[in-house]
Amino acid sequence: MIHNLYIQKEKIMKKFLFTILIIAMSLSVVTAAQYDRADGFGIGLTGGYPVSGLALKYGMGDFRLVGTFGYSIRDNGAIEAGVQYDLDSFTIDRLPFYLNFGITGAMTFGSAINNFSINVPIGISYYLMRAPIEFFLKFTPGILINSNTIEPDFGGAIGFLYYVNR
Repeated sequence: MIHNLYIQKEKIMKKFLFTILIIAMSLSVVTAAQYDRADGFGIGLTGGYPVSGLALKYGMGDFRLVGTFGYSIRDNGAIEAGVQYDLDSFTIDRLPFYLNFGITGAMTFGSAINNFSINVPIGISYYLMRAPIEFFLKFTPGILINSNTIEPDFGGAIGFLYYVNR
């Protein structure tokens, strides 16, 4: 029963993220500015594990502070924070992508057992050419620490950010 509630919650979040991505892509067509990589404060949504929800990022060149507030499939609420560094850039058919690497900590709460994970996200970011919007995909290997054990932990996420003060 509880497992089915988590699956339903995850399906709703995926549909919501897909709708937001379509809207963001539609809005990007109306702007005329040229962007390579957005810096400043970004706000958006992310879906995945360890945390799904409101994504925040502050970019300063190759270095970025990252955070996510929302929920985890392991528990009710969750928060994630860390740093990210753009290692390299590459193009695919003249589209600029950035390979990034970082370290984050995530904590879940909402039950008697709180979990904490330390993750090393490895991802790819794409910034729209005509709008300050970033799309990202990341894989997050790490370790999960709870009250009794330490074990390997793997996750991943997809999301987008809109940079408000470009």
